[in-house]
Amino acid sequence: MKTITQLIFLFSVALVSAQIKSTNTPITLSLGEEIKMHSTVLKEERSLLIHTPRDYDTTDKKYSVIYVLDGNNHFSHTVNAVNTLTEFGRMPASIVVAIPNNRGTRGRDLANQRDNFKKYIKEEVIPFVTKNYRTNKTKTLFGHSLAGAFTLNYLVTEPQLFDNYIAASPVVQIFNSELHNKFSTFFKTLPNIDKSVYFTLTEANAESTIVYNAMNKFVDLFKKEAPKSLRWKYNFIENHVHMTTPYITIYNGLNQVFSDFQAPTFHSYQDYAKKGSLEGLKQYFARRAKKYNVSSVITDETLRMLADVLYRDQKEKLAEELLILNTKNHPNSIGALNSLARLYRRLDKIDTAKETYKKIIELAEKQKSPNSAYFKRQLERL
Repeated sequence: MKTITQLIFLFSVALVSAQIKSTNTPITLSLGEEIKMHSTVLKEERSLLIHTPRDYDTTDKKYSVIYVLDGNNHFSHTVNAVNTLTEFGRMPASIVVAIPNNRGTRGRDLANQRDNFKKYIKEEVIPFVTKNYRTNKTKTLFGHSLAGAFTLNYLVTEPQLFDNYIAASPVVQIFNSELHNKFSTFFKTLPNIDKSVYFTLTEANAESTIVYNAMNKFVDLFKKEAPKSLRWKYNFIENHVHMTTPYITIYNGLNQVFSDFQAPTFHSYQDYAKKGSLEGLKQYFARRAKKYNVSSVITDETLRMLADVLYRDQKEKLAEELLILNTKNHPNSIGALNSLARLYRRLDKIDTAKETYKKIIELAEKQKSPNSAYFKRQLERL
């Protein structure tokens, strides 16, 4: 039997629930557009799923392209990975081109008639993207499982077409482990190959013992015979299944193959000096700019983090010079000015810190920054 207190509580909940009115509004996310085209090579209608970077329509920049096999399954999470990694400076802003399968054609395209499908990608897909979108020369190919083996096979048969190859759980044992023999010959034929390769696998009970053993043999081949110029990495993914490895692989793979885009980090003044100091840093960003069609200016975050390292190692004057350079390179960066002001406070250069905070406040108000009040308080404290 319910007590009086219980009845009052139930009545109150029912009354509140009756007063709440809710509406269901579907959430729609736009990932890109679907392009339908007739393939002369395949003699059938095909489609492409294409995502462009957020700033594509407001700039005239050219972009790297990520080509994704089994596009029906991997378009959305590849777009999410690219956007996230781009936001945090781990890769350049890129166009994603997913190549979906037609019903019943996957085995044909990726195995039985793979040379024809390669021809379709080379002679129709890539030229279409190059003609209709602003692209630079950097191209990456991603595939999972059978498409992962297809991706690796593309490298050893037409290495000039892509720069980076990412394969999640590739079935390297397919066709009597032909990939093993092809790569052995490939390594001997092209000892100076300049490409990036990233591939993964999970546990034997999830992938099968045959796949697991074939992969171990494949990795041993890379360890023994891969030329030093080939940037490759194998990652064993614990506690997953065959169908979940592509989600992890695309994030880690893109992060790996674009490591030469990522701003360098320094652990100490000695590390900075060993890597060529400021001149070495300028050269790094010049190479980065040439390859990825981005600015050659050293990034704001790079110089700020470096200055902290130098200050810690009692190189205060050098840290100050770099932060002054940073404000000149990035005149609209509140963060650049704030780092310089903080350094002046650390060095007890109070008058200079005050003048810097005045510049910060002026810039913050101009940009309508929500942090204007915070910077005013910092100035008052000084």
